[in-house]
Amino acid sequence: MVGIDPGSWSADDTMRILIASDIHLGYLENDAVRGEDSFIAFEEVLSLAVQYDADLILLGGDLFDHAKPSPACMFKCTQLIRKYCLGDKPISVELLSDQFVNFSRVVNYEDPNLNVSYPILSIHGNHDDPVGQSSISSLDILSITGLVNYFGKWSDYTHVRITPVLMQKGSTKLALYGLSHLKDQRLSRLFAEKKVEIERPDDGNDWFNLLTLHQNRADRGPSNYIREDVLPSFLDLVVWGHEHDCQLYEMKENKTENERFFVVQPGSTVATSLASGEALPKHCALLQIHNSDYILTPIPLKTVRPFIFKTIVLSEEDLGSKQVNENEKVQEFLKSKINEAISEAEKLRSGDPKQPTLPLVRLSVFYEREEQDFNRVRFGQNFNGLVANPNDILIMKKEKKIRERKEQINNEDNHISGVAAEAVDVESLLRTYFESLPPERNLQVLSVRAVTDAVREFTLKHDDDVFRRVFEAHKRRCVAALLESTAEKVDEVEERLRICKQELDAADDDQLRTLIDTTAALKVNNTPTMKRAVVVLSSDDEAKVEEAMARGRGRGARGARGRGRGRGRSRARADPDPPPPEPAPERRTTPRRSAAQKSATWLQSLATTRRRRESSDIEDSD
Repeated sequence: MVGIDPGSWSADDTMRILIASDIHLGYLENDAVRGEDSFIAFEEVLSLAVQYDADLILLGGDLFDHAKPSPACMFKCTQLIRKYCLGDKPISVELLSDQFVNFSRVVNYEDPNLNVSYPILSIHGNHDDPVGQSSISSLDILSITGLVNYFGKWSDYTHVRITPVLMQKGSTKLALYGLSHLKDQRLSRLFAEKKVEIERPDDGNDWFNLLTLHQNRADRGPSNYIREDVLPSFLDLVVWGHEHDCQLYEMKENKTENERFFVVQPGSTVATSLASGEALPKHCALLQIHNSDYILTPIPLKTVRPFIFKTIVLSEEDLGSKQVNENEKVQEFLKSKINEAISEAEKLRSGDPKQPTLPLVRLSVFYEREEQDFNRVRFGQNFNGLVANPNDILIMKKEKKIRERKEQINNEDNHISGVAAEAVDVESLLRTYFESLPPERNLQVLSVRAVTDAVREFTLKHDDDVFRRVFEAHKRRCVAALLESTAEKVDEVEERLRICKQELDAADDDQLRTLIDTTAALKVNNTPTMKRAVVVLSSDDEAKVEEAMARGRGRGARGARGRGRGRGRSRARADPDPPPPEPAPERRTTPRRSAAQKSATWLQSLATTRRRRESSDIEDSD
């Protein structure tokens, strides 16, 4: 049992905060074995808040695994919060700041229509950030129902202003700062441009300053993470969400004036990827604050499914002499390693009746020769009923020296797989893949950055329409660039498209969005922009546009057009024996019209091909 420090601290002046992050409710909720893992862990976190009589529960983002959680997921979440957080226990923490500035509504434990015993304060993460019309987050729904106090939301991406939630218990004053997830590259640029403001109370020295944020902490490339040194030094403690490996240590600190803050990384409460960092023991933490002093105590979670991760290099193992049945010999060796991992997982059982019984096991196997590779899914069926993840129990990779040797003989495929194997996320994987392609196979029109952003939106937010929007926006952008140029020959058109792509790749996030969105009006309609576009197209393209416009106006409008060229063509298609049309002045096919016609056909074909690609063609890396 975690208690007050036996020194001079009094309970009336000590603020107790239970800290957790990356709950990921709903992760694999349709899986028959692992579907309840996230809810079981969340229930334990809430029960610990009751057990240790916490004044507040602070969540560091990603409460939900999807931006649009299923009704079943939302139901279970609501049920758990009502079960553990509502009640008649008095709240001894007084809120001093403007509640409508902090939460956009009255804090739930001061709402006369609610009885709250354990208030939850939460920012959003990258998995549950606002989406759709009016940018509504799942946390907005929990907030309006009075179950969660949602803070740290920010929608102006030209600058960021963080206003603290000012709270007091006895003589202890807490300034709680929250910054929900923003794209790391954008936030990193705002920090570099000094456009992130963190307001501080007038009597700043009297407050304990606590910041919670949800960003990349590990270095994932230039400007793709937030450096700790960009955060203000007046902070006392930072709760860092998003990173799933738990880094919690017991601390008893009294920060001096010249010292910088400490960082607390709670990690996730459920394993959402079978990586080595997820195999670390899962914790939440109890933070006790008394004036400027604090005690941080990690609390191990006892209902988390056991997870064993091992790395095996076959060249370092004694497998005996090379024989014809080397494949079978490797499989038998790996079976023994998995059985050892299952026995090791038994030792991780806490004895809690709610802890899942089947463990997670992942072997990362590096092999030398093709003869050592085999069907992983078929191999995993040997462990049905013994592990929770039989279908992905193995990940097989070739050893680095094999990749380097094949790179020396210009084996392009192995070069690509080698560099992509080290990618930390899907965006890095795609970026590395396109950088590894030879020039003749690389993207000629589409922006790589826009494609990776679209994949991110699809994987995290399940936005099924994002690819169509991005490809259509690029097509309109390229057509607009061609129409504005003086390109007439094919090579001139290709050069103009290359320049257009370079502009998109070189733009930052805001410029990229602006360059794409400025072409949104270039649709097939009656706008002046489209009328100008019709003039420069070839006669065949012009007829197609006129027919589309005629269909939009209806039969009556088509009849009112008179005896124009478009009407003659429509009649020629409908009547098998049409009368000869009136002779029209012949238009000379200039090189510019011919190039524009070819470009339009090429872009349409490219967009159609991209739309047909399924998301299963893109594999994530561990």
